[in-house]
Amino acid sequence: MPDDQLKTEMIRLLPKLRSFALRLCRNPDQADDLVQTTCERAIRSLDQFDPATRLDSWMFRILQNLYFNSVRDSSNRARLFDLAMLDFEESFDGAKAAASSLELQKVQAFIGRLEEDNRQVLLKIAIEGQSYKEVAEELGVPIGTVTSRLARARLKLREFLESKDTTQEGELRSMPGGLS
Repeated sequence: MPDDQLKTEMIRLLPKLRSFALRLCRNPDQADDLVQTTCERAIRSLDQFDPATRLDSWMFRILQNLYFNSVRDSSNRARLFDLAMLDFEESFDGAKAAASSLELQKVQAFIGRLEEDNRQVLLKIAIEGQSYKEVAEELGVPIGTVTSRLARARLKLREFLESKDTTQEGELRSMPGGLS
């Protein structure tokens, strides 16, 4: 069947498609949008239409699949939104936010004090997400060197975070951009 004839047949199917969409959606605006999307999809996919099948069956299947996909997607969006709001409501605490901001400033200042080689590797891998191989090539060092520098940086950072030593805080306060 030539494309022009298919398109003419599609136009003849519009009232039936709209009626079916209206029964699925129970909302005239959504039904119209669904019929329009169905026609767009069918026209884009004409090369996939098998002339041995009935055009109306093919288009009704497209419409039904689009409807089910939209229901599933909106249900997933609603669920994810609810989860996000739950996390937001539970996690928003001004005191926690201030403490987290202070902790972040301390960590940033501490990372700034690491030896240049260790700091470079830590930032490239942990922050920029580069692979060990990429960092090794970029710095012109063996992968083993990258691994050991990263291990040293992580160890020092862990020790810093676990320590309750007030001298570190005092040092950070005196640093430019520190905790003052």
